[in-house]
Amino acid sequence: MEMHQLEYVLAVAKYNNFTRAAEEIKISQSSLSQQINKLENELGTSLFVRTTRSVQLTPAGSEFVTHAQRIMSGVNEAKRCIQEYVSIVKGELKLGTLAVIGSYSLPNLVTSFQDNFPGIKLSLYEEQCEELLYLLHAQKIDAAFVQINKPNPNFNFYPLVNDKMVVVTSHRHPLANRVSIDIKELENEKMILTPSTSGHYHDFYNACQAAGFVPNVVLNCSVVKTMLAFVREELGITVLSSKVALAERDPSMRVIGLTPTIHRRINLATRNSSDTPPTLKMFLKYIPQWLKTQAAIDRAKVTAISSSLTRNSLQLVR
Repeated sequence: MEMHQLEYVLAVAKYNNFTRAAEEIKISQSSLSQQINKLENELGTSLFVRTTRSVQLTPAGSEFVTHAQRIMSGVNEAKRCIQEYVSIVKGELKLGTLAVIGSYSLPNLVTSFQDNFPGIKLSLYEEQCEELLYLLHAQKIDAAFVQINKPNPNFNFYPLVNDKMVVVTSHRHPLANRVSIDIKELENEKMILTPSTSGHYHDFYNACQAAGFVPNVVLNCSVVKTMLAFVREELGITVLSSKVALAERDPSMRVIGLTPTIHRRINLATRNSSDTPPTLKMFLKYIPQWLKTQAAIDRAKVTAISSSLTRNSLQLVR
């Protein structure tokens, strides 16, 4: 008994017709008949009742088909597993990304994944959130780092980083010496914001509307350094995620708290589909491990800072 003979039996059983079965598996009808006759002779029983008008399974044939389907399913599953392994060794992972991920630890996630799976080719596509989700939906990329939190049945969102918005002004601005600013106080301010296709823009705009006003946007810009250059020149003020603002520290600018809190979260978005590429499966499996490691590193940093402050305090007391 050979594997292709099982395939031939299943094809004939599917159509109850030798001609259509031969067309599906792309062999001649005579070759198909010969192989099934050979199998029946080996088994010592007929699998099909053949007439000039129809082909029907015998009771033995029905039993054989049940086992053949199970065998072929196992073979196909084995092939799929091997294909996944080959994809992991020599596959590709296409990631969409925001420009601001460099202010977080996410480049470390991508780099450490590459170190663990060097055979996977990584490709990065930098766009705003809405464009990234469009590329993801169109299957141009496998996953995307986005700052959109709104539920969408087309996507799954895996939380990676939590943050919040802060206000950034020139050091000469009337609000520069404030510790915190209520969002309603920004109603008459000239705002420099990210493009309207960004999740950051949407979250701030919605928060302003909830506070009863529409922000006065004088400039949209996708590059943080450019935004801050215009803030420095006092064209207006801006709002950024706190980690982004702190990563761009400048003595000529002030970072101020904003109330009520506008939460920011970077998620990894994937298509809501059962057809997940093998390389993406590995990336999704790797993320929890990386997050656990990062949490341990962050705790160690906090402990080190606390210990340093304690030692300094003791030295001052002495």
